[in-house]
Amino acid sequence: MKLQRAISDYLTSHISGLYAFKDEIAFVAAGNPYPYFLIDLISTRKGQLGTGLWDRTEDNDDGTATKVKVIKHNHVLRFTVRAINTNEQNGNEVVADICDKMDNLLSDLCRFGSVDLTDPVTGDYLHIERALFQGRSDLAPIEKGMPFVYQQSLSYMLVVHRFKTVQIENRVETIKWSL
Repeated sequence: MKLQRAISDYLTSHISGLYAFKDEIAFVAAGNPYPYFLIDLISTRKGQLGTGLWDRTEDNDDGTATKVKVIKHNHVLRFTVRAINTNEQNGNEVVADICDKMDNLLSDLCRFGSVDLTDPVTGDYLHIERALFQGRSDLAPIEKGMPFVYQQSLSYMLVVHRFKTVQIENRVETIKWSL
């Protein structure tokens, strides 16, 4: 959920007039603002934990140490963008323009290295290592009621590094034996 909120906040802050919702209930509760997108977690996979050894040990100033292990999580997210006709543009063109902008933003997210995004609710940082395009699909318009709602979906896999840390109170130093 943190990743979905952080990505939604990132996209809505870079595309003006775009709204993000977790489901249809939140969309209706907000007063049906268009254009918007829904974000769904399609799949998640945790990377191999390996041998159980820690990746590194960091010394602290107080004589203790911290063991650190990096765990990779692969999350596939689907963004379903929806829009209606406006006075200036057809709803299908609005959806296509927004999907193009989202695609560009997500493709460039980790172009120059990893990125730390902030969850707007908790303030926690998420270390995103890569954003990989998975697919884009045209969906049939929703024709119930008026106006017709045009929609497209976009899927991306985001590789998130999570850090597991353990404090070591008494660090054992290497002892050299001599005979």
